[in-house]
Amino acid sequence: EEIHEALCDLHDAGCDIITLTQYLRPSPLFHPIDRWVKPEEFVELSRMAEEIGFLGVMAGPMVRSSYRAGRLWARAMEKSGREIPAHLAHIEDEGSASQEASSLVQRLR
Repeated sequence: EEIHEALCDLHDAGCDIITLTQYLRPSPLFHPIDRWVKPEEFVELSRMAEEIGFLGVMAGPMVRSSYRAGRLWARAMEKSGREIPAHLAHIEDEGSASQEASSLVQRLR
């Protein structure tokens, strides 16, 4: 409920691209992890974000906003019907990133 509301608020504010990820504790000096989010939950969150209307969604425990940002942008451009400039065509490659939960879930099957 809270995540859905936050996603709706972000989308309503004009956000079209989002990354959903897991906090990972860098060392014992940092705040501990409250719970480990399973890859299947990230797949559901990704679907939720797409249903809300996000044009680019990348979700998974190891996803970071900078990782494959170009591909995420290209997905959003494609979904909005906008052309990708020729000099950026190389970022349009198909497939999910290995860090995405959907890729992990497929590998585990």
